[in-house]
Amino acid sequence: MAIPALGFVVPDLIGGHLLMTGDNLQQNYPLHVLVGATLRHGQLPFWNQYIFSGSPLLADFNAGAFYPLMGLFVILPDRAAWIATEVILFSAIAIGMYTFLRTLALSTLACLIAGATFAFSGTVLSQVNHVDMTEGFAAIPWMLLAVLHIVRDGRWRWSVFLGIAFATVILGGAPEAMLDEAILVLAYAGISAGIDRGRWWRVLTRGGSAAALALSLSAIQWLPGLSAIATSQRSGLSGGFASIGSYFPSFGFLSLVPYLYGGYGHIGETVYFNHYNLPEIGIYLGILPMIALATLLHPRWPSRLPKRERLTWYCVGLLGVLLALGSNTPLEHLFNALPLYGHQRLQSRNMIDAAVAVCVLFAGWIDRAPEDRRSLVRYERSVALIPLGVVVGLMTWAMFDPNSLLSNLAHVSPYPSFVRTVRVAAVMASALCATAALIVWSRTWLTAHRWVLAVTIFASADLGVMALTSQLASTTPNAILAGTTPVEQLVSANLAPGGRFAVYDPRGYTTFGRNPSGTPDLNILARLPSVAGYASIGNGQYLVQTQTHNMGELDLPQLARGTFDRLDLQDIVTVPEYFLVPLGNIPANVSAVQRVTADPGDDAVLPLGFGPDFIDPFYPFYPGDRPPLHSGGTSAWFFGESLNPGSATLVFDAPTASTAQIRFGKLRSDGATNWGPLIRIGGGVTKVSGALPDGMSVGLSLQVASGGVPAYQPIVSVAQHAYAIDGPLSDALRPAVWQPRGTAEGYALFVRRRPPRPIFAVSDNGRPGPPVVVLSSTAKSETVKVHAASPSRIVRAVAWDPGWEGSVSVDGGAPQQVPVMDHALVQQVHIPTGRDVVTFSYRPPHLMAASFLSAGAALVLLALLAGTVTRRRLRKKSGSGDQQ
Repeated sequence: MAIPALGFVVPDLIGGHLLMTGDNLQQNYPLHVLVGATLRHGQLPFWNQYIFSGSPLLADFNAGAFYPLMGLFVILPDRAAWIATEVILFSAIAIGMYTFLRTLALSTLACLIAGATFAFSGTVLSQVNHVDMTEGFAAIPWMLLAVLHIVRDGRWRWSVFLGIAFATVILGGAPEAMLDEAILVLAYAGISAGIDRGRWWRVLTRGGSAAALALSLSAIQWLPGLSAIATSQRSGLSGGFASIGSYFPSFGFLSLVPYLYGGYGHIGETVYFNHYNLPEIGIYLGILPMIALATLLHPRWPSRLPKRERLTWYCVGLLGVLLALGSNTPLEHLFNALPLYGHQRLQSRNMIDAAVAVCVLFAGWIDRAPEDRRSLVRYERSVALIPLGVVVGLMTWAMFDPNSLLSNLAHVSPYPSFVRTVRVAAVMASALCATAALIVWSRTWLTAHRWVLAVTIFASADLGVMALTSQLASTTPNAILAGTTPVEQLVSANLAPGGRFAVYDPRGYTTFGRNPSGTPDLNILARLPSVAGYASIGNGQYLVQTQTHNMGELDLPQLARGTFDRLDLQDIVTVPEYFLVPLGNIPANVSAVQRVTADPGDDAVLPLGFGPDFIDPFYPFYPGDRPPLHSGGTSAWFFGESLNPGSATLVFDAPTASTAQIRFGKLRSDGATNWGPLIRIGGGVTKVSGALPDGMSVGLSLQVASGGVPAYQPIVSVAQHAYAIDGPLSDALRPAVWQPRGTAEGYALFVRRRPPRPIFAVSDNGRPGPPVVVLSSTAKSETVKVHAASPSRIVRAVAWDPGWEGSVSVDGGAPQQVPVMDHALVQQVHIPTGRDVVTFSYRPPHLMAASFLSAGAALVLLALLAGTVTRRRLRKKSGSGDQQ
């Protein structure tokens, strides 16, 4: 308890920083804050108005809206609630594993060391960026404890305990935790029961009752959640999904060399460079647990863990490894055929099963020495040299042929930084393996107390270095956690009521190291509604049409077609790298255009750099040639920033057919243009250049005064460097529709000129309807009134979801239910002629059934508790009477 308390509290007390990264930062923390605020204001957390133009909150599993610790966000400040949550979860993991191991009759010190090893192992710490997974891990040892007692004596109290523990996993909201841990518990129960009929009867009856209790208690989460999944982007997925996130065998070396393929950059190592991602593959538990795993394979090794218990955990660990390998085993089709499980991704998370098994065996190894059996001593000492031999082999390979190592294990090019990281990681791991081997060899030289002390110190240092250099040590700028970054303040000052914003950044310039843009779901903290979002599931139709599920992505053709108009997208945050493309020189014609790359900081106009050619599956990243322009025609393009170009050039895809006159101008932020002089173009030319008026501008304007020009690309020259106006936003954000509204920390804000229309009426014949007056509005309901002279429709710019319901009261009459229909992603209801009062309200599907099941199960538990307390009091009184 002290270690997690110090680990999470001290950074905030001393440095004023929260330990938070990854999905916890961009999703889980904002959702927890939103749920806490909603409950604190006396509302149920049904609807999230801040992402995807409105999205289910309870039904979105990631919110964990009814997880027990969510109450901390209701009663405490957000930062304190997050710290308390993490401290409680890691304490529960450590104490739970300690308690489980003690029940196996192992010594206190062995259980303490192994419990701490599990709580701070690489498998657990790698998922520290997913609080929902951590919530699942917190239940693992307690569920195993319940199963152990069910197998031993079958008392029904442990069935109740198991049901409550698994209910917390479901309420936590991580589907992978639910399925993976269900398999872990089933495997442990089945293997522990063996072929004993009595044990199997206890497992089936008590385990089945526990499952029914868990499903009933957590119905408030999974019943609405299944409905949300049915309409989400995952609803059509079928077999083969196990390949998404399967563990590669080469990742196994991370159990001995945790940063073999790079790390998090905390100690100067290169950031992880292998395929997949490091948070999903970290499995480091320390060197001594690996030695223990191999040592206890000896059938005559003395341990308080019976041979049957040891065999059980070897089988459980092996099963976890096979499930994690997924598509990298011949069993892929079998895994895909498993109900529910075969449709899940991130199979690598099953490594938690192996971590549990290793820690149990580690405790059994610490607990008892081989005494005077020399053959066993030699065996243990030989085993202790195996990790050292493997790591020395890797180190030798890295020293003499790093190219081969990197190409075979990581499938990457041997960059010098990669080679250096591999070598340093192997050297450090060799030192740890040598120290661990020395501790094992000293087992017969030291007293039991001193040897356990040496193991404690080494294990603490081993995992301590791992923890301090993991993503757990990542902190987040307080401005992001408060929703007060300069970019968010700029958006807030310019976002019209009822409007939404989006971040366009498919290249990923807004990384979390310098993320000032309020990437969804961080916009929740700033209370800025967005058309985009970040969630495991979202409405499938919405995501297909908008392509807003990928970080910083928008479907730009849909932007041009007006889809985002219906969603009231008003503000777009982006960077100039999506407007301008650096060129080596001004080409002679369109076919000679050649883009060049620029590292961050090398180009004054594009400070974030410009990488190799980028392919966007939803939009041609480089729009290419503009169509021919004829007499009287004009065009204008934004630069994405304020610049003072000296000249502009048009390069044509074919020689001009006749003479023409054009002029260039500088576009001002108010939409007006400062025009330059007319330029005469002769026939048969492939490019034309002209000087621009002096002064700063936000874009380039072009006008054809007479004649015409063929298809062309516009180019501007800034400080003797050429830039084609050919980025994806150069065509998507047109000056007639959008206008720049300032910059913050290098990010530009563009605001739509047309004001938003959050709700409006349209007559059935398509004409504009009467004005709509809003009477009341909350996140999950809105009531309006309208005087309709003819049958009409009310269109509401909130994303449609099957949980929305409507009612209409005509001329003061009783409200009548009406369907809320999907109108091109948003909501609409039909209303009759008259003075109508219309109410939109959201309720998660199956809410009544889910509430009945959860409340009923809770009442049953309360009744059982009351009965237990009453019986104990009666027995106590009866015992006192007998003594008298």
